[in-house]
Formats: sequence, C-alpha cells, structure tokens
Amino acid sequence: MRKTSYMLLVAMMAVTLLLSACGGSGNNGNGNQTGAADGEGTASEQKVKLSLLSWNNETEMKPVIDGFTKKYPNITIDFQTAPPVKDYIAKLQTMLLSNSATDVFIMAAENRNELIDGGYALDLTDQPFMSQMTDASKGMFTRDGKTYAFSQAGWVGGIYYNKDLFAKVGVTEEPKTWQEFIDLCLKLKEAGIVPLYDNAGDISTIQGALVASMTLSNDPEYDAKLFTGEKTFADGWSEPLKLWKEGLVDNGIIDSGMIGLTGDQIVNEFAVGNVAMIQGGPWNIPAIEKANPELQFSMMAVPGVEPGQEFYAGAPNVGFAVNSKSKNQDAALKFVEYLSTPEGLELFEKGTGQIITVAGYESKVHPALEKAYKEGLLAGKFYLPMVSWPRHQEALRNQMVVSVQDLLVGKGSPEDVTKALDQKLKEMESK
Repeated sequence: MRKTSYMLLVAMMAVTLLLSACGGSGNNGNGNQTGAADGEGTASEQKVKLSLLSWNNETEMKPVIDGFTKKYPNITIDFQTAPPVKDYIAKLQTMLLSNSATDVFIMAAENRNELIDGGYALDLTDQPFMSQMTDASKGMFTRDGKTYAFSQAGWVGGIYYNKDLFAKVGVTEEPKTWQEFIDLCLKLKEAGIVPLYDNAGDISTIQGALVASMTLSNDPEYDAKLFTGEKTFADGWSEPLKLWKEGLVDNGIIDSGMIGLTGDQIVNEFAVGNVAMIQGGPWNIPAIEKANPELQFSMMAVPGVEPGQEFYAGAPNVGFAVNSKSKNQDAALKFVEYLSTPEGLELFEKGTGQIITVAGYESKVHPALEKAYKEGLLAGKFYLPMVSWPRHQEALRNQMVVSVQDLLVGKGSPEDVTKALDQKLKEMESK
C-alpha cells in the first residue's frame, strides 16, 4: 500500500514538473507571455494596444510608429489624429471629459494649462529620457518644478532676406544692430527696392524679439511678473514698440497698405524678388522654392540695440504627454522614451520634417536655416510671447495685433498699445 502511494506521489510530481516546464517564461496559459522586455526581442511582454492622439497626420507619424512597433512587437498602436489647433484641442477635451482619452496625447502651448491643472498628464520629471530635452523646451511644459511632456523638436523664425537684392545695394553682411537694420532698409528703399513686407498680423517676430533683447535680457522673469501684477505691459513693451514704430513706421519702411496682404501673397512677393525681406519660418520654404527654385535667400535674427542682442522667434514644438489615468502607462512611457532615441528621432524627423532639438542630435535643416537653427534654436536665443504668457494667450495676442495695426494707420501711440494690453489682461484675470 505504501509503495502504491509512493509511486502515485512520484507520478504527480512528474506531471507538475512537466506542466511547469511547458509554461516557462511566464506563460499565462493564453499564449501571452509576461516579463520585462529589453527592447531587443530577448523577452516578450503581454500584448498591449496603445492609443495615441496627435495633430500630426498618419503619414507624418507612420515612420516612427513603424519603428516603435518593430522594436516592441507586443505593442500595437491605435493612432488617432485631429488637425491643429482648435480641432485637436476640442477633440482631446471631449475625450478627457468622457474618460476616453488616449494613452498618449500631445500637449501644446494652447492647452498646457488645462492639461496640467486638470491632472490629466503624468509627471515625467524623473524619467531618464527627460534629460534629453533642452532647458528651453522644458520650460514650456513645466509647472512648479515638474515637467509633464517630452518635446524633441522646435521651430525657429526670423527675417528671410534676398541675397541678390542685398548685393544690389552693396550689402554682403547681415546687420548687427537695430540701427544698422534700419539703415539697410532705407538704403534699399532709396534704390527703389521694397525693403520689408509686414502686415502686422504676427507680433511674435520683430516686436517680440525687441522685447526679448530690451526687456527680458535685463529681467528674465518679466513675463512671470506680468501675470502676478508686479510688472505691466507698459513696463516691458513701451520702449520696444517705440523703437519699432520710429524705425519702421515713421521712416515709411512699412505702411498701412500692407495690412491687407495675406501670408501667401507676402511669401510669393518675396519668392519672385519684389521685396527684399519678410518675416517667416520653416513652413514658408516649400512655397518659396516652388515659386522660385533659383532664389538665393537666408534667414537672419532681429538685431538688438547693441551687437549680440539679436533674437529669433521660436518655441518648442508640442510635447508628448502620458495620460495620468492610462492603464497602459508602461507601454506609453516606452513610446515617449523611443522618441528620445537616435532611431526614434531620425524617424520622427523623416516623417514630420520638424527640427530636432535633443542634445547630441544634429537635425537636417535647409541651408537658409542653418544659422537660425544653431545660433538661435539650439542656443535658446528665441522668444515667443504666446508661449511665455502663462494664460490668456489668444486674447492678448488678438488685442496686440489690433493695437499694432492701429499704429500702422497712424492711430494712437505705443503707450496706447500697452494701456490697451494692460486693460485686457486685467479684464481677463477678473473673469
């Protein structure tokens, strides 16, 4: 009897060992394997369907998604998109309010406050890949020392100039000071060349750069103080606007007739050689080259009062955030981490054409943007008011455009502009 019991026990142990061996590597019985993946296929994880919402379209995101899913074959991507800016923000907000938001979504300057204040975005501060971001990029997505999105790209804008038209008036070097810039404009004007087109619809390039060089260079915390009531628009914008008006408006370099010009008209007039300079960014290059493939042009910064005080317009691009309520946070973090790797950066650049700002990665930019990229974007010598303003960005921007256009038609003064802005900020803060 004892022998029979002993043999039965041995048989049971053998069956147990056999089953254990067949179920090795964490097999859970349904064909999915668990265990930490190392990204090189040596260990597998459970099947995961990761959802992603972006305002880049599917064609733009395909290279990086294909690269990611090849590296992590257990993860599939449910990709969704909505065009910027208004449609994307509305779609994401609807999803958040209905608890159906994607695992990963993008955070922009226009919705960062709502996402951070609402607790919708995971704190990424201590994630190792965050060390790849430049300090300038982190600033847009940081609140109280915590960073909530990863941005690996940025844009830079400045003044495009026609090299051949400059050469016609004997100019071979970019102006180093604001006065040299005005002198150049007057020299072009005297030669019968339209110096600059400006419809005053974009206050972020010339006026913003003057604020950066004249105000922020002396008080880097000016924008923060503006929204705590320690400073006013009159404190920081009056002198730059006076310089802008005296140099460009009072000298007849730009006038009210330009207000009716559309962005496409301005770019086309530059491309065909009817104007020496325009404000612009990377998005203008395809249209310029399509209209005139032979045009010799480049981009320069807006000069400051003194040499070395020049600034570009620019900002970090949107950041990728992880849904704080996601059930797939590990996979979501893997996706954001992948965007920081050389492979992910190269594929993201290939698909979107965006300028990469991650430390140690040299982006492939158009020759006209080489200087702006290296001395502006990577060096942090750029400024965009709407990014630095923590709230009411669109209301303040609209007020500024209207007020600056008033200056172009001879209505009001720079003091009137800043007075209107201070009143608008007070109005918005009281709501």
